[in-house]
Amino acid sequence: MHALFVFAHQDDEIAFASRISYALRNGRAVSCAYLTDGEGKGIPSATRDRESRRVLAHLGVDLARVHFIGSEERIPDGKLVEQLDRALALLDARVTEAVDEIYCLAWEGGHADHDASQLVAAAFAARRGVLAKCYEMPLYHGHRLPGPLFNTLAPLRVGGPWTGRQITLREAFGIALLCRFYDSQRATWMGLLPEALIRLALGQREHTRPVDVARLTQKPHEGKLFYERRFGVSWESFARASAPFVAQLTERAHDPRENAAPVALTLLPE
Repeated sequence: MHALFVFAHQDDEIAFASRISYALRNGRAVSCAYLTDGEGKGIPSATRDRESRRVLAHLGVDLARVHFIGSEERIPDGKLVEQLDRALALLDARVTEAVDEIYCLAWEGGHADHDASQLVAAAFAARRGVLAKCYEMPLYHGHRLPGPLFNTLAPLRVGGPWTGRQITLREAFGIALLCRFYDSQRATWMGLLPEALIRLALGQREHTRPVDVARLTQKPHEGKLFYERRFGVSWESFARASAPFVAQLTERAHDPRENAAPVALTLLPE
């Protein structure tokens, strides 16, 4: 069994830490791919790559299976939607082994790169015949919240049902403590950590659900998206830039010849 985790930026892996640990405990090989360079505010991609390597090594991931595609191929932070075809081609070239399941960031309107990374992950899954085993996980969104406010690790109550898997209190605190590895992102995690810690400690759940290709032509939720309020990227510009890619993905997803299910796939119990 081989699980691929597709991220937009370095530090996104913290949203998947429980699932990565779960996969490793159950004998899966784990690969990780980062689609942008994560640069911003004077912080070079090499610094952020190093921080994520430390986190993944702490979780037990084989670093030979970690691909910093955005850093190596110069896909800028905030511009992934403009390079979807290139990112898909690079991901396909880097991950040459068969993949049994794929995990990506939720279609939730938190950051434009997060949503764009789901488009790439879903297209890769369709190309490899495992779209039915492509799952999303939440990181942050601003649904029904004003201004700069957002929800962290909260499953968006739009779309299909989520599957909640219980995690231990020790695991929950362990995930929250991973923030200590992100020296360059202290300001970001000062905003994200309080709610993340509360949700992890009190909820003791990780949430997954299958990626729904039909939703990828739709705005993640009604009202202003967080990336519209915080980063000045409009949904209209995102949808316009991604439309040709999404059209090809939708066509492939509905073609049984292109998206044949793999044979004898064994799923581990939740």
